[in-house]
Amino acid sequence: MISVEGSSEEKFIDEVIAPHLTGFGIFVSVQNMKGSVGLDKIETKLNGLIYSYDYITTLYDFYGFKKKGLENNETKESLEDKIKNKIKETQRDKIIPYIQMYEFEALLFSDSEKMADGLNTNKNWIDDILNKFGNIETINNSKETAPSKRIGKRCAYIKTTHAPNILKKIGLTEIRKKCQGFNAWLTQLESLRTI
Repeated sequence: MISVEGSSEEKFIDEVIAPHLTGFGIFVSVQNMKGSVGLDKIETKLNGLIYSYDYITTLYDFYGFKKKGLENNETKESLEDKIKNKIKETQRDKIIPYIQMYEFEALLFSDSEKMADGLNTNKNWIDDILNKFGNIETINNSKETAPSKRIGKRCAYIKTTHAPNILKKIGLTEIRKKCQGFNAWLTQLESLRTI
């Protein structure tokens, strides 16, 4: 089971990740947190589901994570550890926490041409961002400049439609090449193969 932050992530899992993992004999269900993730909610929701699945993993944005109870120096790794520690001790070997840096939208920057085409925009501004940051998963430096905010300032952006459609066109091979954190997570999921 993959617990996701919202509807665009759910659509991406259903249309891209689940079919890919099926090829490894891994069958996926999705649980949508409806845009509000926090450690307390995760603890309640995932502990209620953990007995029904062989494994549970997460796909939550670091940036969108509810800050309540988090340290100022929180990292992806420390947050993933906190999620793991919220699961009942006897079931912790079944949880694979994953936090996407900094937002799900970062994955769109894997292919500037397909991203621009999918958003009906010029790709120059996308390339400028890529040149500035280098590592796609580090695109973020304030509340106003998170990946989704950058996209929204340049074009009409409907997250639940554009993001999954663009990512499907880009394809997992290209996303994995450009997004090391995402690739490591997907590789870990593939290692659970049953065939």
